[in-house]
Parts: sequence; structure tokens; C-alpha cells
Amino acid sequence: MALTFPNIDISGDPSEVLCTEEEAILWFSSLKGEYEKSISKLGHCSFNLAFLTKTEIQDMNKRFTGKNKPTNVLSFPSNDDLTEERFLGDIAICSELIVEEAMSQGKETHDHLIHIFVHGVLHLLGFDHEEHSSAQQMESLEIRILKKIGVADPY
Repeated sequence: MALTFPNIDISGDPSEVLCTEEEAILWFSSLKGEYEKSISKLGHCSFNLAFLTKTEIQDMNKRFTGKNKPTNVLSFPSNDDLTEERFLGDIAICSELIVEEAMSQGKETHDHLIHIFVHGVLHLLGFDHEEHSSAQQMESLEIRILKKIGVADPY
């Protein structure tokens, strides 16, 4: 079976964008492989990835979650059927927070970005971390995906 690549539309001020479409496709391909091995077939899909400032993501966080503070990532799943070609949803990543968190946690910015990207995509696929058991499942999958990409366990 031929590997199908996602369509990833990346947007944001050029000074905020932290990866190329090629990098995002590579990360998604690793995620897709592990997801399909563990859960189910994903098929061809697309999603939007926006890189935002702290102010922009704080505004979105307040509007959509009621939390008046910046966050590193927000995901907005489309809730489409995950078995056919479809649009997964939108991911917003705060570039400033990715850089700040990586520095404060002693991580490479690129590695932290990959982790947050994977985390955001898993939210699009229906994962959450509201309950302890769902958090463990999501973190375990993140760790396996990141290992395939060459990123150390972020937890």
C-alpha cells in the first residue's frame, strides 16, 4: 500500500512559523504509522496548522475555552468520519510559548515543537487528557511517536 501524505496548510506571520510543510508531513507520517498500528486506519486527510503570537492564542483560548491566558496549543477537531479522505480540523500553536517552554524545560525548541505538534494532532483524532486513563493512553502514544521521530520522552 502506498503511503499517502496529508495536506497541511501552514499559516502565520513568517517570523512565527517554526516548521516547514515537509517537516510537518514527516512528523505526521510517523504519527500516522503508530496510530494505524495501535488504533485504526487513518486514510488520506488534511488539516490546518497556524502559528500564533501569545496575544492571538490568548484571545482564542478565552473565546473557545473561557481561559483568559495563553496556551501552547489549541486543537479544533472537525469531527468528520476518520475512515475516508477528510478534513481533521485546525491546530493553533503559540510560537513564543514553544520557545519559552523549551528554554525553561532545558529542551531543544525543535523537539518541543514536534511534541506539541503531535499532541495537537492527537487531539484532532479524539484523544484527550481529562481523565487519568485517557491521559496515560495519549502520553504513551505520544512517547512512541516521538521515539520514531528521534525525540526523547518529554515526560
